[in-house]
Amino acid sequence: MNRWNSMVLAIFLFLVTALIFSPVAAQNIQDATVWINKGKEAFQKKDYLSAIAAYDQALLIDQYYTEGWKLRGDALMELNRYAEAAESYDRAIAIDKTNADLFGKKGRAIYKLGNYQEALEIFTRAVSLNPNSFQNKDGYGDVLAALNRFTEADHAYTGALKIDPKNNATWNKKGEVLAKMYRNKEALAAFNQSIQIYPDSAEVWNNIGSVHFNMGNLNKALTAFEKAISLDKSYIPQKYGDTISRLTKADPSKQSPIIEEDTDIQVTNIPFTMPPAIFVLNYIMIGIGVIVIILLGVMTLMKKRSG
Repeated sequence: MNRWNSMVLAIFLFLVTALIFSPVAAQNIQDATVWINKGKEAFQKKDYLSAIAAYDQALLIDQYYTEGWKLRGDALMELNRYAEAAESYDRAIAIDKTNADLFGKKGRAIYKLGNYQEALEIFTRAVSLNPNSFQNKDGYGDVLAALNRFTEADHAYTGALKIDPKNNATWNKKGEVLAKMYRNKEALAAFNQSIQIYPDSAEVWNNIGSVHFNMGNLNKALTAFEKAISLDKSYIPQKYGDTISRLTKADPSKQSPIIEEDTDIQVTNIPFTMPPAIFVLNYIMIGIGVIVIILLGVMTLMKKRSG
């Protein structure tokens, strides 16, 4: 009977403790959520420092708030503080060890730090946890491309585009790795997909021009390069000058307006005119004077020697 009484007493004490501390825990969660919402508002206004400060307050109240650590990492990424962002994502992963999104975010931070091999391991884990995540497949491709593993990168981008076929940036990256493997026709097809989605990308038009240049399609290359320049006046494609030079050698009439403008120097013929007669007379008098001075000097020298 004593044992039974002890069990009843223990249950009673547990219930009392739960009743006392549950409101406190609930209040803590509520307070942390308030700070999280403040951080989100600041983040939307691109006030990332204020967002981080708000997330820090939330995490002081509840250090096991997974979303708080994730959002803090996102704000740090916007400030290019990649090492700190990776640490924040690590804290979130320690709480939620099978969250593919968190692994992908950490992988992106490590990639930005240039630690490609480590980033590859993290993205591999992220993709294994959720093979249907566009961000993870796309990031996996970026790391493989950075490691010059272009065939695998192309495969990863293809997988990402199956999930989101309207992502122009990924089509462009797929085209870039194909171009590096000299698969020019496939690269052009990828770049054209990107342009159809977003036709105002100077970068993609430049890439199209570069592939045409490598294929010897100089007129098409020039058209693409000029399109890139028209979209961004400060954007001068690397192979633009070479394209113009080759076209000019093949047909001198096909010179760039820029080159003509630089070399179109007006040459004015200035006729030679004789100086006025008075200036000629002056020159004659000066010459006679010089001769007289020389003669007087010679005569003086001869007198001194004869004396």
